[in-house]
This record gives sequence, structure tokens and C-alpha cells, in this order.
Amino acid sequence: MADRPTADTRMLVLNRDLVRTGAGTFWLTAEGREISLGPSMATLGYQFAIPTTVAAVVDGTGMDSSVLTEAVTRLEDLGVLVTHNPAGRAVTGTGGLFQSPLLSVAEALAGGTSDVVVFGVPYDVGASHRPGSRFGPDYLRRVSGSLFQYRPEAGSPTGMWDPVRGRQVLSGVRLADLGDIDVGSVLTRNAEAFDVTEQLTSRITGAGRFPVMLGGDHSVALAAIRGVLRTHPRLGVIHIDAHADYAGPRRDDWRQDCHHGNFMGWVVGDARVERVVQFGIRQLTATDTEPSPKVTRWSGRSAARVPIDEVLADLPEDLPYYVTVDVDGLDPAFVPATGTPLPGGFTHTEAVALLEGLCAARRVVGMDLVELIADSSDQSGLVAADIVLRTIDAATAGCG
Repeated sequence: MADRPTADTRMLVLNRDLVRTGAGTFWLTAEGREISLGPSMATLGYQFAIPTTVAAVVDGTGMDSSVLTEAVTRLEDLGVLVTHNPAGRAVTGTGGLFQSPLLSVAEALAGGTSDVVVFGVPYDVGASHRPGSRFGPDYLRRVSGSLFQYRPEAGSPTGMWDPVRGRQVLSGVRLADLGDIDVGSVLTRNAEAFDVTEQLTSRITGAGRFPVMLGGDHSVALAAIRGVLRTHPRLGVIHIDAHADYAGPRRDDWRQDCHHGNFMGWVVGDARVERVVQFGIRQLTATDTEPSPKVTRWSGRSAARVPIDEVLADLPEDLPYYVTVDVDGLDPAFVPATGTPLPGGFTHTEAVALLEGLCAARRVVGMDLVELIADSSDQSGLVAADIVLRTIDAATAGCG
């Protein structure tokens, strides 16, 4: 009886420089070439949309191991699959958000390397309904390259021409992506993932950079805000969401029961957070939230129906602000791939206009985008990536 082949435990992932252009066609942006795959090969490739081992795919499909291994090798040779590095470093070095370079923390914060530092938090233990937002960061990176391509020339990013706005977008703004943080045990609520997120956000803001956190469920925003508060002990929070995520101010131990539906209780309860302005709230609740003098709410799409100056009146000019965006703040017609969607939210155009207006008129020192679930369609990811792009562009207008 022949010996069974040793299980292939290599961890592979879809190349983040790969952009889908058709049912079975892809464009490898790093090399400028097209790849055509048959239906079965494309289906096999999608098995590695989330980093996984060859052995796990073999076990999951029930295919003959030698046939599948040969097909995987072919996908590697074509550049469709690459070795996954758990620390988030790409083989090509250009697999970050908007095809930005993937760097270590030391590299990203050294000298004049970056103005904006992106990192992912693949964590959704705090979700109470539909999980899957832990796959959001990789999903965003995968689709974002078809929206905007980061191109540094002679040390200065060129940005890209926007025919709608009639100008270059992100011209001169240096981007770096740290990949995803190591969240330790993903089954432990409010543990290592929160600590690492808080420390990392603190390091980024302390170095004068603009952090962009990709979630993950919304509870991780508490850790990011706590990290920003280490650098900016007076802070305002701009919150876009279908849900208030808040019943009343809390000052107890958040590690006990913080989750994506109540994290704002600790944000409001933190004396260092002086202002919270919420947009898009429309969830039906048994009772109203506890009033707080620091909280202003623009429910539903109300903020899109008034001049931006009326909205800005609720945001003191002397505060720095952190922006946290739950994608369910948009109508699910635009972003269906989220855990707790509700009808009646912002259109994509309304959300972008609101964020651009706020970020252009106030000092914004960081942002996150959360609750996006990886989807077989690129629609939700492209809308979410555009929201990140426009927010960064407006908030860093003076960097170029």
C-alpha cells in the first residue's frame, strides 16, 4: 500500500494585486498582464480568498489530492495565489489598501515614509447577529485597487485624476498599510485584539500620522478611540451608523460585556471625549437613549437634507475629531454586505458629501470603517473603499 502524501500545510491567499475584470478574467496590476481561468480554476482560486492551507481546501472539497495540488501549483505559477504571511507582509510589497506598500510598523513610521497608515483588525467576536466582518479588511484591499492605485514617483505620490471634482485625488499623500494585526485568540472577547489596536493606534497618532483602521465589528472602534485619546486627550467623535450603539454613558469595565451594539456607551462615558455627533441612526428601540449634553443625533438621512453649515454648528472648531463609519449607515441598496442592515440609510453620494464636508471644515485625526462582510460581489467593497478614499482625501488635504 503506497504511503499517503504528506499534507500540504502551506498557507496561500489570493494575490491582492489581482483585479477581477470578467467572469474568469483577471488583471495582475503589479505586472500589467491579464490572466484567464476556466470556471473550475476560478472556483478553486476563490477558495483562498481568505488565507488557508492547501490541505484544508483538499479536505473541504473532497477532490483527489494530487489533482488539486497540481491545480494549486498552476495558480501559483500564474500569480493568482501567493504565500500568505501572517504578519501581513505581501510577497510583492504592494498588496495594501489602494495598492499601497505593505510595511512593518517601524518602516511605516520612520522618517518621511507615510502620512496615512492603514491596518486591519480581523475581529468579529463582538458581533451579535451575522458574523463575517473579520474578513472585511482583506476584502477591502482586494477590491480597492480597481478604484484607486497608489503610485509614488520620485518620492511623491501622484494621486489620480478625478473628472467629477476636476482635480487630483490624494496627490502628495503617502500611504502605508501594516496588514492585519495579530489578534491572538479570535474567540476571546475584548482581549488581545483590543490591546494591540489601542497600542498601535496610539503609536500611529503619536508619530503624527493619520490612522485608518479596517474592521472588524464595531466594538473595535472603542480600542482605536482609546488609542487616539493617548495623543489627543480632548476629542470629538463623528459616528455614522444605523444604530446608536448606546443606551447611556458607561464607566464600568468594558472588558466584561462590550460588543458592537453598546461600545458607544464607554465612548460617551469617557470624560476626554467632549463631543459625539451621530448620523444615520434609524433603528427601532423599546425606549430612547439616555440624553447626554455631549451627544447630538442627526437621525436617518436628516443631515443630508440641510446645508453643511447647520451640521457643523454641532461640532466645536477647537476639537480634533475621530470618524467611525459603520457601513450599515448606508442604505443596503448600496452596501448589502453587512451584518445588521436597515433600510432608509444614506445613499453613497450623500455619505461621501457629508464626510467630505465635515473633514474639510474640521480637524480629523483618524478614522475607521467597520462591519463590512466579504462578499462574492465587489459592490459593497467598492462603495466602502470609496468612502475611505474620500474621507482620507478630505482629511489630509494639507498634506500634498
